[in-house]
Amino acid sequence: MEGWFLGSLNVKVELGHNDDSDIDVVVKARDIGLGSRKTDIIVKEGSGACEVLYWPGISLENPDRRLIIYNAALEALEIANGRKAQNVGFFTMGLEVSRIPSWEVAEEIVRAIVSHSKTDCSLSSILLVASSPIQQSSFQFALNNIRTLVSE
Repeated sequence: MEGWFLGSLNVKVELGHNDDSDIDVVVKARDIGLGSRKTDIIVKEGSGACEVLYWPGISLENPDRRLIIYNAALEALEIANGRKAQNVGFFTMGLEVSRIPSWEVAEEIVRAIVSHSKTDCSLSSILLVASSPIQQSSFQFALNNIRTLVSE
């Protein structure tokens, strides 16, 4: 598992994470819709974390999806900081199943982390949990190219 330091935050990327009970605050999809619109199958993501926050319902058709992802990630970091959490986990399976491009998800979450890393916070680590190798490599690319994503 690779790691990046953004200010005092240690950011790690992981492909899958079976037990999130070691994470103070997690961000997951409330419901993950599988199947076609006519026959939706809904999967609920379980969690053993101290606190679970949820991604807002967004889809590929939403023209403001990047801003929604950024704002949700930043709000989750602020909530975690307010609760004096030490670590946060961002789980992207629900966003991946929604077919939102992996690079958009990665770029907006990383931009939110960079923005939050400039504040005084209690957080020490952030775990970015991808459900596919494509999402994992999108996170790695975004973290390796922060300067091109975030204009100072």
